[in-house]
Amino acid sequence: MRDDKEKATKLRQSGKSYAEISKVLNVPKSTLSKWFSNEEWSLDVTKKLQGRAIESSKKRIKSLNITRQIKLEELYLKADEEAQKEFLKHKNNTLFISGIMLYWGEGDKKFENGRVKVSNTDPAIIKIFRNFLVKFCNYPLENIKGWILLYPDVNKESALDYWSRESGIVRSNFIKSTVIKSNSKIHRLSYGTCAVHITNKYIKKKILRWIDLYKSELVKLK
Repeated sequence: MRDDKEKATKLRQSGKSYAEISKVLNVPKSTLSKWFSNEEWSLDVTKKLQGRAIESSKKRIKSLNITRQIKLEELYLKADEEAQKEFLKHKNNTLFISGIMLYWGEGDKKFENGRVKVSNTDPAIIKIFRNFLVKFCNYPLENIKGWILLYPDVNKESALDYWSRESGIVRSNFIKSTVIKSNSKIHRLSYGTCAVHITNKYIKKKILRWIDLYKSELVKLK
């Protein structure tokens, strides 16, 4: 038996991978595979190495998830602290309080989805919340999305033109409209219902915190 093959065999039997043996003995992995790939004991070594690799990968992923979770918690803590400072600064501003009240009454409250959304048939409400997002959440107007809920008898193009004009959201930012199935032939919503929305957990964290702070202010009133 070649001296290097004998050494390679001992290393392989000790549980070393082809890469590790190749590095120690400077023997190509292709040669090692030729020597050991048909050996049953070597196949057992391969299975054990694969098992270790899987466990190592699981631990690494778990560690990354923990690190990511810590970073997110730190980020949301920062959002909470910012929200408290900004509430004290803006709580006497009419638009600020209007935006908070609108979201309290009409907004999506589920934090996990990160969706900040208000829907209404009144264009004034849509405008107010749009302005609130831009001024107090520092969210670019050009990134705000629109969505329309329509009845079958409502003209989609007319509705898009109307809500784009009234909301100030460009038509290209309106995602696919949804049409409600209805047997009724009479509907009073000429242009349907419009939703203005963004997806941003940081901002949603702040808005939900503002609502809690505003509730506390109201409780203090006599």
